[in-house]
Amino acid sequence: MKQLITYSLYGSEERYTIGAIKNAILATRHFKGFTLRFYTGASVPESIKQTLRLLPHVQLVEQEGPEDHRAKLWRFQALTDQEFDVVLSRDADARLTHRERIAHEEFLASGLDFHIMKDHPTGHDYKISAGMFAARTSAIPADLAIAEGQNYYTQDQDWLAAELWPQIKDSALIHDENYETPTEGQSKRRAFPIAKKATLWQLPATLRSTATCFSGP
Repeated sequence: MKQLITYSLYGSEERYTIGAIKNAILATRHFKGFTLRFYTGASVPESIKQTLRLLPHVQLVEQEGPEDHRAKLWRFQALTDQEFDVVLSRDADARLTHRERIAHEEFLASGLDFHIMKDHPTGHDYKISAGMFAARTSAIPADLAIAEGQNYYTQDQDWLAAELWPQIKDSALIHDENYETPTEGQSKRRAFPIAKKATLWQLPATLRSTATCFSGP
C-alpha cells in the first residue's frame, strides 16, 4: 500500500517552514514508508526547500498563485492522485505523532473510506478538519475540483464541508472525544485508541511554536 501525507507550505514563518522539516524527520519514525508531499509557494526560503529535497521520502510541488488562505487548498490536489492508495492531509505546524499513527492504523483496519480526527475541545468542530483527515483515493471522485475560492481563514474547512463531506459521510471513521459527531450510513465514531499525554494548551508558551501536537503525543 502506498500512502502520502500532503501539506501546503508557503511563507517564511518558522512554525511552518521549520515545522515542515521536523515533520519530514518525524515521519521516518512514526510514518515509516510514507511519502510526504509539500505544495510549496515561491515565498518559502530556498534553504528550506533545499533541506527538504535532501530527504528521499519528500516531494516538492511548486505552486503559483496567491499565498494567503487560498493556498491552504493546494494540498487537496493529492486526493485524486491514483499513484497512492491513501492520502493524509496535515498542517505543517502540527507534529506527526505515534498516537495519530495508531489512530490511522485503526482507520485502515476499519475498511471505511475516510478518516476524521477531532482532537481539540474548541478548535475542531468542523465536518472535516483540514489538517486532520485521510482518504482512500479510490473513494474520491476523479473530477473533484479544487476551486481557488476566497481569501478567508476557514475557507479550506468550508470547501471540505461543501465538496468532500457529501461524498464520504456514509463511510468515515471519526475519532472524536469532544463533539459527539453524528454518524451516517456505515460511518463510526469512537475514542482515540491511545489517550493523550499532553495538550498544546498545557505546554509552556515558549514550547508551543515547536511542539504543536493536536493528535498526540
